[in-house]
Amino acid sequence: MSPKIKILFIVNPISGIGKQKKFEKILNRHLNKEKFDFTIEYTQYAGHATEIAAAAVNKYDVVTAVGGDGSINEVAKALVKTETALAIIPCGSGNGLARALHIPVQPWRAIRFLNSAEFKTIDTCQVNDKFFLSIAGAGYDSQVARRYEFFPGRGFKTYFLAVITSFRKYKPIEYEINIDGVHIKRTALLVTVCNSSQYGYGFRISPKASLTDGLLDVVIVKKPEAWRVPFVLLNIALGLAHKSKCFEILQGKHVELFGNKKRWVNLDGVTVRLDQTLNFDVEKNNIVIFS
Repeated sequence: MSPKIKILFIVNPISGIGKQKKFEKILNRHLNKEKFDFTIEYTQYAGHATEIAAAAVNKYDVVTAVGGDGSINEVAKALVKTETALAIIPCGSGNGLARALHIPVQPWRAIRFLNSAEFKTIDTCQVNDKFFLSIAGAGYDSQVARRYEFFPGRGFKTYFLAVITSFRKYKPIEYEINIDGVHIKRTALLVTVCNSSQYGYGFRISPKASLTDGLLDVVIVKKPEAWRVPFVLLNIALGLAHKSKCFEILQGKHVELFGNKKRWVNLDGVTVRLDQTLNFDVEKNNIVIFS
């Protein structure tokens, strides 16, 4: 008989399923205990998930992030270049990375999904000194993410409200971009660098982006006329963004985004303030995933 897989669950207690009794009840009901030897730890402050995950390396076969994309980012950054795998129980709002990995967004289904999961590797990314797994956006999408952070409540309605209110106020700017040595200029609503395909809620900003191709997808979006916005959003939701005239999608391994002032950047759904020039890189097969 094969030895049990040692798996640690790192739970964000303010996520939708984070309350201790609720999560433990669902886990005990749906996890295959003949396959897994499990432990649960709860985070107590920002950055705590990274500390817990780092301490778990080589002690556990799998470390599971139970929370949203921000929690996943915290856990994942501690597991790069190790043999300890990352697993995901999505409990956030958009759950973009989980959707890109075809992990069910209902927590109990995601736990059952673990029962038949396999080990594989995916790429990771970095902008300046900041790690990300899924998407890094500069421009309009970072404003959406920042506005969303300060809105009361969570969920699709709140996210959509952030999209609409940000669109009305945000003016396109000129971007200077260097992709693997090719220099271009674009006036755009946003420039988003993608490792995976979507922000969340099924909104696929770069439908053909792959987590395993060793490439960054650079999505440049012109601001559409107001009457076109519903059609553009529909294309994004249907995975047809690459066919829209507003979209230009390029690929490369190293991307520079030049600027003359610090800017907000949306990293896996969390906004951070970064330097004027943004340097993006991708590392192929840099983290083990259990999914």
